[in-house]
This record gives sequence, C-alpha cells and structure tokens, in this order.
Amino acid sequence: MRGRAAEWSAVLDLLAAAQDGRSGVLLVEGEPGIGKSLLLREATRTARARGVLSVTVGAPELDRMPLVESLLSALGEDVIADGEGPSAEQDRHMWRVERIRAGLDERAGAGPVLVSLDDLQLVTPTALATLRAWTSQLAGRPVAWLLARSTVKEGKAAGRLFGLLEYDGVRQITLPPLDDDALTRIVIDMLGAVPDPRLAALAGQSGGNPYLLTALIAGLRGENGIQIRDGSARLVAAGLPRRSQAAARHLLDRLSPRTRHLLTVTAVLARSFSPDAAAAVLGTTPTAIVPQLDEALSAGVLAVAGEELAFRHGLLWQAVTDAVPVPIRKALHQQIGEVLFDRGGPATAAAAHLMQGARTGDPRGLAELDRLVDDILPVSPQTAVDIALRVVRLTGPAEPARTDRTLTAVRTLIEAGRLDEAAAFTESALTRPMTAAAHARLCCLRSEILHMQGRSAEAAVDAATILAEPGLPDRLRDAAELALLNAQVAARDGTLARRHAQAIVEAADEHGDALVTGAFITLALAAWDTDDLAEGLRLAREAVSRAASIDAWCLHPRMILAMLLTDVRRLDEASSVMASAGDDIKVRGRLVWAAAPAVLRARLHLAAGRFDDAIAEAEAGLAATSGSGPHVLMSSALAVLAVAALRSGGPNTAQRYVDRVRPGLSQYGSPHAEARFALVTSQIAMARDGAGAVATAFAELCEQVPEHSWALVSDPTAAAWLVRTALALDDRVRAESVVGASERLARENPGFPSVAAAAEHARGLLDGDECALDRASLDHADPWARASAAEDLGALAASRGTGSRQSAITSLDQALAGYDGIGAAWDAARVRRRLRRLGVRRRHWTQGDRPVSGWGSLTDTESRIAELVAQGLTNRQVADQLFISVHTTAFHLRHIFRKLEIGSRFELARRVMEENRQRTPSNAHLGAATPVSTHLPGHVRGSHGSEAE
Repeated sequence: MRGRAAEWSAVLDLLAAAQDGRSGVLLVEGEPGIGKSLLLREATRTARARGVLSVTVGAPELDRMPLVESLLSALGEDVIADGEGPSAEQDRHMWRVERIRAGLDERAGAGPVLVSLDDLQLVTPTALATLRAWTSQLAGRPVAWLLARSTVKEGKAAGRLFGLLEYDGVRQITLPPLDDDALTRIVIDMLGAVPDPRLAALAGQSGGNPYLLTALIAGLRGENGIQIRDGSARLVAAGLPRRSQAAARHLLDRLSPRTRHLLTVTAVLARSFSPDAAAAVLGTTPTAIVPQLDEALSAGVLAVAGEELAFRHGLLWQAVTDAVPVPIRKALHQQIGEVLFDRGGPATAAAAHLMQGARTGDPRGLAELDRLVDDILPVSPQTAVDIALRVVRLTGPAEPARTDRTLTAVRTLIEAGRLDEAAAFTESALTRPMTAAAHARLCCLRSEILHMQGRSAEAAVDAATILAEPGLPDRLRDAAELALLNAQVAARDGTLARRHAQAIVEAADEHGDALVTGAFITLALAAWDTDDLAEGLRLAREAVSRAASIDAWCLHPRMILAMLLTDVRRLDEASSVMASAGDDIKVRGRLVWAAAPAVLRARLHLAAGRFDDAIAEAEAGLAATSGSGPHVLMSSALAVLAVAALRSGGPNTAQRYVDRVRPGLSQYGSPHAEARFALVTSQIAMARDGAGAVATAFAELCEQVPEHSWALVSDPTAAAWLVRTALALDDRVRAESVVGASERLARENPGFPSVAAAAEHARGLLDGDECALDRASLDHADPWARASAAEDLGALAASRGTGSRQSAITSLDQALAGYDGIGAAWDAARVRRRLRRLGVRRRHWTQGDRPVSGWGSLTDTESRIAELVAQGLTNRQVADQLFISVHTTAFHLRHIFRKLEIGSRFELARRVMEENRQRTPSNAHLGAATPVSTHLPGHVRGSHGSEAE
C-alpha cells in the first residue's frame, strides 16, 4: 500500500458511507500489476475488521465460472444445476440474477455489505450490464461496490461500464505508477535495508509497477543477487532474475499472440522506436500494426514518448529482450541493422544492430560493418571505433581481411583521440604475422601516434625505418615521409626537417598533395624559427591553399596559420582562420585534434587581455585531450593557463595550475611550446621568490634566444622580462644578448609592429631610455604589454628622483588604467604599491572588480551565455554564436550555476527574466553596472577589455 494514501482514503470513504447506511460505488482501474488486487484485498480485510460483510470475486473465480455464478458462490447460494429450477436457459439466468439481487438486499438489511469485484475486463458485456442494474436497484441500501478493471484491450466493455457509471456521478480512481520514494520504501520493506544507487536505479526501471518491482526484489534475493551488510543492500547480480522474467511473461500473456510477436521484435529493435521503423522490420506497413500497438498501449506496456513509442517499464523491456534466444536475437539484430541501413536512417543506429548481429566468420555481416566505419567516422568517431574493434575481433587470424581491418581500427582509434588505446592495439598487432607492406603501414600509424603523444624521437625512428624498406608503394612512402617530417618538426633541431621539406617541395610532382602541404607547413615553421616572419606567413598561407582541395585536413594548416598570426598579434585575421580550422575538426570528426581550436582561442584571448576566457578555453582544451593520454597540445594549454592566472590572480594562483601538472607531463609538444611553458614557470618563481630563484632556468632560456627567437615572437613581453631579470641578476651580458636578438628580429621584419614595440621595450629597459619605453607603451598591440611598458617607464622615472615624480605618476596611472581595464588584478596591485611610495593612493575603480556571487559576479561572457541559454539555446548553439567551444560553454555554465546558486537551466531562465524586469527604461542605456570600489587583491577578475565596454 506504499504510495497509495489518496486511493486508500477513497476506499475508507466508501466503507464509511456503507456503515452510515448509504450505498456507494468506487471504480478502480489501472495497468496490469499496478496494485488493484492488493487494494481490494486490503479493503476486504478492513471491512471485515469493521464488521462489514464482504462479498469478493476475483480473477481466480472468474477464470472458473461467469460473474453471475461467481457471485452466487460468493454469497453462499447454490448454483442451479442442469435440470433444476426453471427449464429455459434464459429463465435460469434471470432466476440467478434475481437470487443475487435478493441475496444482497437481504444481507444489506442486516448491516452494511462490501461487494468487491476484481478483473472486470474478463466479464461479458451482458454481465456488466446486469452489474450496473444491481448498483441501481440497490441504491437505497448500505451496499458498497468496489469495482476494478485492468486497462487492456479485452476490457473495452468494462471501460464502457465504467464510463456510464462515471457519467452517473460515480467516483473513479486510476492507480498511477508509484513514485521513487514509494519504490524505495517497498524495497526497504522487503529487504530490511536501504538499496544502494545501482539497486535503486534498477528498481526505478519497474516504471512504478509494484508487481514488477516485488518480483524483481524477491527474485534477486532468492538468487543471491543482493548482498545485505550494515543496513545497506548492494546489487551484485549482472542480469534479471528468473522471477522477473516470469512476471513479465505473466503480464504479456494477457495480450494477443500477434501483439506479443510485435513486442518481441520491437524490444530487440530498441526500447523506444517509431511505428514506421517497427513496420519496416516486420515487413509490413504502420497501418497494419495499429491494432497491436493500440493493444500494447492500452495494456500499459507501451507509452507515447514524443514522436516515438517506448516500453514503459525498463524491466519489462529487458525481460522481453532477454527471453529471446541468443541465435534468434542475433538474427533479428542483423535483419534490423540491414533494414535501418537500407532506409537511410542514422548510420549509428544501424551499426549498433549490425554489431550485435555479426558472428565470427560471417563475411556478409562483417562486410556491412566495414562499410559503416567510414560512414560513421565523421559523425560519431567513438561508435566507429567500437565497430572497427569488434570487426577485428570477429575476423579470424588467418583471414585475408584481418590486416586491413586492423589498420582501420588503428586509424579510427587515432581519429577518435584514443591515443593510448591506439598505441597498445598497434603494439599487439605488430607481434602477429603480416606482409611487409602491412607492417610498414602499421609502423607508419604508430609513428603518427608517437608524434601526437609528443614522443618525436621515437616517431622519427619508426618513420625512418619504414623509408629504409625497398619497393614501398608511392602512397605508403608519402605517408612515411609525412610521419618523419612531423617528427622532425617536433624535434629539438629543425635543420633536418627544413632540408627534408625543401626537397619534397622541389620534387612536388613526385609526391601527393598531402605530403607537399605538410612540407609547406614545415617550411613555414622553420621560417618562423629563423626570424623570417613574412616568409613564414606566406608559406603557411600556401599550405592552407593547397589543403583546401585535398584530404590533408589532418595536418591542420589553418591552425598553424592562426597560431602564427596570433604570435604577431594580427588577431582579427587569426580569429577568422581559427573559425575555419575548427569547422574542419567538427565536420570531419578528428577528435585527436579537438583540443586545438580551444587552445588556439585561449592564446588569442590571452593576447587580447581576456584572461577569464583564456582560462576557460585552455581548461576546455585540456579536457578534450584527457582521454588521449599525454598530448602534443598540453604544454601550450598549460602555458596559457599559467600566464592568464599569473596576470589576473598573481603567482600563487598561477602556481596552483603548475602544481596540477604531473612530473614531465608538460614535456609533450613542440620545443617552442615547452619554451613558453618554461618561461612562465620562471616568471611565476621570480614573482614568488625573487630573481635568485630562477638563475639557472633563466640562463637556459637566454642561451636559446639567439638561436631560437620563437619566444620573443610569440610573447611581446618576453624580451622585456628577460632583460629585467638579467639586470636584477646583475648579468648585463645576457641582457645585451637578449636586446640584440630582439632588435635583430625587428630589423629583419619591418612589417610587424608588435615585434618592433617589443624591441623598443627591451632596449628602453637596458639603457634606461624613457623615450623608447614611452614609444613601446603606445605601440604595443598587446594591452598587457602596453601597461607593462608604461609601468617600466614610471618605475624608471621614479628611480631618477623628485624631478621626475610627476612623470612617474602619469606613467604609473597609465599602467594602472591598462591593467585594471583587462582585469590584471595582481599587476594593478603592484602599480598601486608603487604609487603609494610616491605618496599617491588610487582606489579600485575597475570594471573587473565583482562580488563573488550573484548576478553582479558574472563576467561579460558569462552574462551573454546566461542570456542565450535563457532563450532556450543548447550549448552547441551558444558556442556557435559566441565563437567558443562546447566544452568552454559548459565550463562557463558551471561557473554561472555556482555563482547564482542554482542547479538547472530552468532556474537560470527565471533569474534572467528577473534581472531583465529590474532594468527600467531610464537606465537600460547604461549597459554594465557602475563599477563599485572594492579591495580584493588577488581576486581573479573577468573584465575583457573592449568587450566589457
């Protein structure tokens, strides 16, 4: 009776009316197993306890004899045998009907009577009409009628009776499925223990049907599928107990054979399905199966789920599926997969069935799966991997197709970003016998895996070994050349890669476009490393142009071009190129590179001074590589995280990001990305512990600058920091070396203002040249770099005595405004300290200062996301509108929920509506709220420069 308080109250009202001398009728209906019989049994027990005479007829009686005879028997009246009483059958029937009426009338004269009739869907229409007549004839007597029926197709006559009685004013209740609380209480009642989450979830699959639930729990306990310890019941069984399957069969036995057949096939098809798909699998039309679907719906086995039908009870669906013998189930899966594939529906759905239907050595079934891998890979790489691996397992070791399927499996693992699995699978495959060509192809793929894991030296060895093999086909040789080229680019010495790439370009007619595109990328990176920036951009654009017409997207020349453009602060063009690079990944499904757009966007946000967005994108990039093992993009993402955290929250905040890195994990990637990470870790250490703490690391960084000036190009403040640190260490020789390298870079690349400003900044620090620092503070394209140059100018002026005091204050105010404008809280606090030493106090009037919770705590990006989500947009739609990744959208949304102390999109929509109502027309034009003076040093602020404006 758990969860039946309202229904039980109606029963008690019925009994109370009879005890008061009034008649009454209560109609009870519901799906099979929902608890109608239990309700009637409890009503009979309670009636007898109150001295109410009970007359009960249930399914066992109705199975043996008709309703009239069953009632006569329940009243203790003898049923007239043949040859007794009235001679005509009609007369005998009327005599029995009158005997029942008279018997009830006689008993009601002595006291109240409860007539409890169950399973009226089994009763004939004539008997039901007679039942209605009895309720009318005995309306003046204290007779309580409790009538129950199951909502199945065979009970239409009972349905009409219930409808007529309800029309007459009779109360009707429908027993609903039990809620989760009632289900849990029933489990506790049966086990004397609290179910663990797995058992509670399985109980929830009963769909609130107590018959299925009690059969499940009793069966699990009887088959030792539940372990009870310390008041907790833990599910240990893997499948459904036999008792659950028997209960399911009992419920389905009431349905017609054709409906049971339909349910068996559709259960194998899916828990939810469309009628047209079911008809197609059955080889008929939707019209033809409407009667069976209607019967299943009426019985509560199926329910409407949007535009599809679904099994209402997960337990029933699973029991039906499990009851199908494995050979038949496999055959059904195979047929369903072929039908779905031929119908042109989602390839993933067809693949799921074909995988389950495939058998070892089944050439037709496995060939179908081979065909599906390439179709599914762009839209669902993970499903493609599952198919490819299953096909390999079902292919015998000696079968000719085994090698090609193994190679396909490795390729799909790579493209799905499952690098660790790909590496392990490849190593295992290489131990098996295969042809020399197949071995070379597999080694080529292994080289690609090693390269993406940052193991460039091992990747180069693999590729070189392949190229040493004589008689390689041109396509395979090109693939090996490309693998070697990629490995050489990632190596510490780029000279070999540059020569290799130049040779490929000079013999372009002898190679495929994919290899030539890779060679142009290599030359672009080499030009960048040798300070020829214009040539680097030209070569990168050439690579993009060539890749537009070939399937060389895996090289991602657009991302390389976007990276170079970001380095020299051509941010608008970089954003445009990055958008197309991201589309390549999204459309083609190369998940192993899925982190690249997020990491590149993080670098762009960092360059524009949008630190919150930079952190969000970098976190999203790391999340995207989490399933890939160590990855070539990790050091780049970590460098962005550390720099953004250092500038917005200070060295302690930044150190927390660095501390998250496992030892050696940052050493996966290009030497340039690793140099950037090493630079920022040194900057953090110096900010925390002073110049002496970074002496060794600083020396190593400076030694790399003359030969590899990549760090000077990608970070316009790197040269200034190196010079500042060298002077703090009293190492003028190294300071001069850095300035020389920076000025040479600017001299050789006159068309790049960011490079020229960085050289001016470094020279100004070395020589104490206020004019050079002033020019740098105006010319830097990077907002943080402008503020940094202004701070250096102010510090220099302050160090020269009182005569330059006003000049120092002016420059420091300029630096403070620049830092505050982008939310560089830690740097702004340092400048305020410098100003206080000059006797000037500045308040914290910044757009970046925000409370820690509530609507005012949201950053501009978070506010925009909140507005779009409140309009009903999905995370994907929000990401497309704001040019961010889905991972980043989810990252921001989690922060929004935390700051607003909410837990759902519905609550967010309500909060947005409330905020919009509070904006009156008089202040709507003001935009963001007026900044409030706060004092929160070290708080990570979310101001985003021009976007905040």
